[in-house]
Formats: sequence, C-alpha cells, structure tokens
Amino acid sequence: MDTIKVVLPKEIEIDGKKITELEFREPLGEDMEDFVGELAVAGGDKKAMGKVITELAEKLIISHPLSSDDFRKMSGKNYMTIVQKLSDFLS
Repeated sequence: MDTIKVVLPKEIEIDGKKITELEFREPLGEDMEDFVGELAVAGGDKKAMGKVITELAEKLIISHPLSSDDFRKMSGKNYMTIVQKLSDFLS
C-alpha cells in the first residue's frame, strides 16, 4: 500500500513532541465511499463535504494518532496542505 508524507508548513505539537511531518496511507474504496457520495449530491452541503475530508484524513493517518478535532484545530495552512497532498492519491 502506498503512503504519502506531508511536510507541514508550520510545526505542531503532539504529546510534547514537535512534529513537522505526517504520514498517510493510500485511501481504500471504503474510505472513499462517503467522500464520493458527498461529491455526487447535487447542490451538496459544502460544510458536510469539509467534514468528510477531515474524517478521511483521520482514517488515513498512520504516523500519529490524530482525531478529526485535531485536524480542525490545525492552522488553515497546515490543513489545506494536507487536503492538497491527499488529493494526489486521487489523480
């Protein structure tokens, strides 16, 4: 299974350690099921789509135990860097 490493523009702290990089696993079909469903909804709720992306990141991360709330608390720059890199798995 492929993995992708994301270098964070701004370090974060996890359990007292400074973290500058996170590692995610490649999404599986089951991970993408909800994500694709959200995209397929005509006039879909943009807020719901954002939640799906955050939950997808939580499912895929393998380097550190981060929850959806942890991703929500990250700087916007870190969050968007992760979203952008995760989209590389789909292209």
